[in-house]
Amino acid sequence: MKILILSFKAGEGHNAAAKAILERIEHEGHQGIVVDFLGLVSDKLSNAINVSYGGMVKHAPGMFGSFYKLSARVSHRFPRFRSPLYLDSAIISAQLRMLLERTGPYDGIVATHLMPAQALAHLKKHGYSLPVTVAVATDYTYYPFWQEVAACDYYVIPDKELIPAYVLRGMKREKLCPYGIPIGLRYASLPTKREARERLGLPKDAPIHLVMGGSMGAGSMQKLVEALYRARPRTEHTVIICGNNRALREALVARFAKASRVHVVGFTREVPLYMTACDLLYTKPGGLSTSEAIACGIPMIYTAPIPGCESDNYEFFTDRFCAMGAGSIEGQLHCASRLLASEGLRRRMRTAQKKYAHPDASLEIFKLIEKHAKK
Repeated sequence: MKILILSFKAGEGHNAAAKAILERIEHEGHQGIVVDFLGLVSDKLSNAINVSYGGMVKHAPGMFGSFYKLSARVSHRFPRFRSPLYLDSAIISAQLRMLLERTGPYDGIVATHLMPAQALAHLKKHGYSLPVTVAVATDYTYYPFWQEVAACDYYVIPDKELIPAYVLRGMKREKLCPYGIPIGLRYASLPTKREARERLGLPKDAPIHLVMGGSMGAGSMQKLVEALYRARPRTEHTVIICGNNRALREALVARFAKASRVHVVGFTREVPLYMTACDLLYTKPGGLSTSEAIACGIPMIYTAPIPGCESDNYEFFTDRFCAMGAGSIEGQLHCASRLLASEGLRRRMRTAQKKYAHPDASLEIFKLIEKHAKK
C-alpha cells in the first residue's frame, strides 16, 4: 500500500502523530509519505505560521485562549458557518489535488490537523475521487469547526468517552473510531523501570523527577527545576529534557554544573526510556505528550496549560485522576509531595491511566486503511 499523511506545523503534536503513523506503515512493510499541508503553498508560509503560533502561545496565551473560546462558541451555535480556516483550506485544496495527481495513486490519506482534513472534505464534496480518508484528532476534546471535515470517511478520536461530544455536534457515530492518538512503536514494548535506569545511567533506587518543556517557556522550566532542587530532599534526582532549546540547555548546564543529582538532557530519542525510568513527570497537557506518558504509566503533574486544547486535556485527565495539576510552582511541588509520599496514590493514578492508554492507535489506523484498500 501507499499512504499519504498530511501534517501541519503548529507545535509538534500534529507532526509527531504523522511520524508515528509513518513509522507504523513502514514497520508493516508499506510506503508512507508525510507532506506538510501549508508547505504545498510555500515552505516560508508554513514556517512563518509555525513561528507565529509559537510566539502567541508563549507570549500571548490569553489572546490565543480568547480566540479559541470564540471559535468554539461560533462552531457550536452556528454549525453551518464556514470558518476562515475552511475557506483557506478550500483554496489550498487545489495544490493538494495537483500533489495527488502528480504523486498518486494512494490507497489511503490521513490528516493529523483540521486544515488538511478540511481540504480533503472539500475535494470529496466537489466530486473529486479519493481513496479512504481519515482525519485524526490529537487532543482530548472536540475541536471548533471539526464538523467541517464531516465528508471524510472516518475520524480517529482519542477515546470513546469523547464520542457523545462529537455526536452532539452532528458527527456520524459510525464514522467515529476511538483508537487513541498515534504514538511511536516503542511505547507498546517498554522495558522495566530498572532496565530503563540502567540503560540511561540513572541511579537505581532514588526517586527521580522528569521535567519536559513542550511549549513551556525557558523561564518557567528553569524556575521549576530550581524549586525542585531547593525544596526536595538531596536523595532525589531531577532529569530535564530541553529538546531543541539550546539556550535553555546551556543555562541549566551552567547553573547545575556541580549538582550531580540534576541531569540536563538536550534533544533525545529516548523519551520512552526516560518516562519509564522516572517516578514523576512535569509537563504541559499536550495531547501527544500525555498519550505517551500514560502508555508508560508515569504519574503526571500538569503545569499551567495553554488556554484552548491544552485546557481541555488538563480537565479531561485531572477529572479522571490520570494526572494532578497546578498553575503555580508551589502547587506543583505540593502535588509532588503528595504523590511521592503515597505509593497507594501513585498506584491509583497508574491504574486510572491504563483505561486511557492506546499504544496501538497507529496499528488500528493502518488496519482501517488496509481493510478499505483490499475492497
